[in-house]
Amino acid sequence: MTQLSPAEEAAYAALRTRAVCFESPGRWSAFRGDKAAVALNGLVTNDVAVLEIGGCLYAAALTPKGKMVADMMIVRSDSTTFLIHVLPPAASDWLALARKYVNPRLCQVADEADRYRSWFVVGVHAAAVLNASTLRIPMQVYPAPPLGDLPAFLLVAESASAADAGHELAAAGVIAGSSGVWEIARMEAGRPEMGREMDENTIPQEANLDALDAISFSKGCYTGQETVARVHFRGHVNKHLRGLLSDAPLNRGAEVSDSAGKLVGDVRSAVTSPRLASIALAMIRREVASGSAVSVASAHGPISARVIDLPFK
Repeated sequence: MTQLSPAEEAAYAALRTRAVCFESPGRWSAFRGDKAAVALNGLVTNDVAVLEIGGCLYAAALTPKGKMVADMMIVRSDSTTFLIHVLPPAASDWLALARKYVNPRLCQVADEADRYRSWFVVGVHAAAVLNASTLRIPMQVYPAPPLGDLPAFLLVAESASAADAGHELAAAGVIAGSSGVWEIARMEAGRPEMGREMDENTIPQEANLDALDAISFSKGCYTGQETVARVHFRGHVNKHLRGLLSDAPLNRGAEVSDSAGKLVGDVRSAVTSPRLASIALAMIRREVASGSAVSVASAHGPISARVIDLPFK
């Protein structure tokens, strides 16, 4: 695992003293029209109809069998427009799903990847820093779901006017963060990502999307709802995302076994946290209790680790 540079260590520390900015590689799409809320609500797990203008929520899109297609941030920019932020591994699948199921007479679906750039500003004082800032570049600021216990904001700007956005945010006192710092922060928060903790075989509750407020259980029907509702109201998933804490570095893809040597899961992502030492996000069977000791396979022999409920404290 790559060690943080001194600048990255300073940015990581600033998450709990000030605010840190991460430019997002996410791709944007848009739902536009008087029926945009109806069309989008038929495709995602959360309830966009209750989202106020200027609001933001976390959601997922699923296959008809209730398996993950994409997770996303959705913002409502005006009464008839929703912007959807999806990370690159799932962006094309999301657009294909939207164009397959949305009647163009009901709502216009547009790929806005070239139109917008975006940043997450995260940190204990993110709100204060942004409120005190005067940015010359026109930006929309949306309160985003927190990253664990850290407040977060999603900033969106037109690409044509955003060339100096990084300098503007730095001048406002926002520390620049790298992808390495983001990876540690989102893992500490237990935030899964498509292509890492989730794939096309994952049920949303296996990735804890219910605990992350990405699912509404009171809204109307949407693609894949039957599976999600059945798990919620009648049963449970057999495995779900958990944290692992160890004194030794862990590796992505490693098998996880319980004290009896039974295979109980696998590591999906692993990093070294400046606060917590070696941590990982792993898909672990539900019968393994929090606090249990497990063994994680490595090329040099098994590594001892402890199972932690997410987010890491």
